[in-house]
Amino acid sequence: MPKDFKKHFTKDLGKAITKGRKEVSKTVVRSLTEKGPWWTGTFGENWIVSKSPVQATKKRKPDFPHYLIPDPTARQIKNPRVPNVALGQDLFVGNRAKYAGFAINAPGQTRPSISGQEVTYAQHGQQFSLTSTGGPNWYNIYTKGGLINKDIALAFKKVGFK
Repeated sequence: MPKDFKKHFTKDLGKAITKGRKEVSKTVVRSLTEKGPWWTGTFGENWIVSKSPVQATKKRKPDFPHYLIPDPTARQIKNPRVPNVALGQDLFVGNRAKYAGFAINAPGQTRPSISGQEVTYAQHGQQFSLTSTGGPNWYNIYTKGGLINKDIALAFKKVGFK
């Protein structure tokens, strides 16, 4: 016998939205890892989904002095772990790398260049070829240029929304 539609609609919709949010989180983390800069892997591997705002606490691995450039590593896109949350709870996507603000080219965020001079990610890109897709403003292109909206739609379609 079929379920009573009115009786179960709200609960079923809540479950579907919760499942969709989980898939959105995974999709966004994979896209940020794919589109963002990658050299040692520290930044790319530190995109996470959390129940609380993500704090930038992880040092670059290995933590080289500013005047040394480590060898690049191969980009690895992993399936992110997403905590289980109720419909009313928040989920946060963020990066734990200490230099995350620099890597997303956030205003005022700098790192020392090879010469020791503080530079932004955009200025760094003038000296070296950037590994992010979309140049130094890759993060704004993704978050404000509509690409994140495509990922959200794709993730909800993946779990059954049309």
